Amino acid sequence: MTYHIMSSDRLKGIDYARMREYRVARTKEMMKKYGIGTMVTWDGWDMRYIGSLYATVPTRWYEGQFVVLPVNGDPYVFGQTSFSNLAMREEMPWLKDKIFPSPGSTKMVNSVEQIERIIGIIEKIVRDHGLENEAVGLDGCTSEFLVGEALGRKGLEAVDGKHAMFMARMIKNEDEIECVRMACSTAEAAFDAIKKAIRPGVKECELVGIGMERLYALGADETQEFVCCSGPRTNPLHIDYTDRMVRPGDVVIVDINGNSWHGYKSCYYRTFVCGQATAEMHELYEDARAMMYDAMRHIKAGVAVADIVETDFPKSPNYWGYDTIEEVASYCVGHGLGISLHEYPFVSYLIRPPVEGSIFQEGMVLAMETWTGKRGGDFGIRLEENFVVTKDGIDLLTKYPVDKIIECPL
Repeated sequence: MTYHIMSSDRLKGIDYARMREYRVARTKEMMKKYGIGTMVTWDGWDMRYIGSLYATVPTRWYEGQFVVLPVNGDPYVFGQTSFSNLAMREEMPWLKDKIFPSPGSTKMVNSVEQIERIIGIIEKIVRDHGLENEAVGLDGCTSEFLVGEALGRKGLEAVDGKHAMFMARMIKNEDEIECVRMACSTAEAAFDAIKKAIRPGVKECELVGIGMERLYALGADETQEFVCCSGPRTNPLHIDYTDRMVRPGDVVIVDINGNSWHGYKSCYYRTFVCGQATAEMHELYEDARAMMYDAMRHIKAGVAVADIVETDFPKSPNYWGYDTIEEVASYCVGHGLGISLHEYPFVSYLIRPPVEGSIFQEGMVLAMETWTGKRGGDFGIRLEENFVVTKDGIDLLTKYPVDKIIECPL
């Protein structure tokens, strides 16, 4: 961890003003590249990326909050973490009073007429900035067809904006990277609490609760549900949790994914055993660790993403005892990581990267994850590391022990 948790008047810390300015500039850069004059996003992560708006989890589903960014202006935020937008204007002065109450939902509608007020707001911003002859990018809207039709009736062209947003978020600045590093650091504290709690009789859901308690105590602004599977639920891998009790000798796989430090995520697997590991566990563990590190050691700026799949991933699904790639595609995969859990680039058997994201670049943050286990076996092993792509290789962000399976002595 480079920086301290608390803000300080005497020590360098994360420069949030610089991070906000960088994110808006990145978005505008991609808007220009893809011919978008105005970006409108209902996506929870992109609202935060552009407007620093934290749309709380319960408020996201109805898509009543959104952010509008003219390519030649400042963000307009329509949403709240307070019922008073006046209070928010005091709390977020960098938005220059461009914070307004939500004008309604775009999800619970089935006609253009129901969203006239929202469309009127967007149209006014577009015309006030002289952007009526440039496309409006739509991002994260369930009712995109209705919104597009409504904008068309106003003489405005609507286009997909999600790809531009993915491309904007693909390269992180130093402050974003430090936020991911902090998420990894708090995840390690959660892993340690979970390790101490792995005893016969503890339930998967209890372990999740113990981990989440530690994360929130250390300042997480949200955390998605962990993966916590044990015993036979580790093979084939289950990516949920239940109230199953851990028994002596069980493998326990935990993924602290979606742990959010000031918006930025960890995606971080470790594998434990309740008691002492067997020789077979050690062998399969080393297979998973070597597979992950063999791929990571070739990653650096300028290397083609596809090269990692072609040279370092197992060549056949038979490695795992299966017949098709679709059955095993998630057993060896890499993905971008940042303000959302899965971003560009993807290192995958199945997902072909876009041309612009086909080469590793400095400032990309990724997770690499692998699974090994014998088909029909009693257990499996899952591991994951998070890292930054650099000119000469990678900067590893995850520090919890990975050299061998983590034993939890009885």
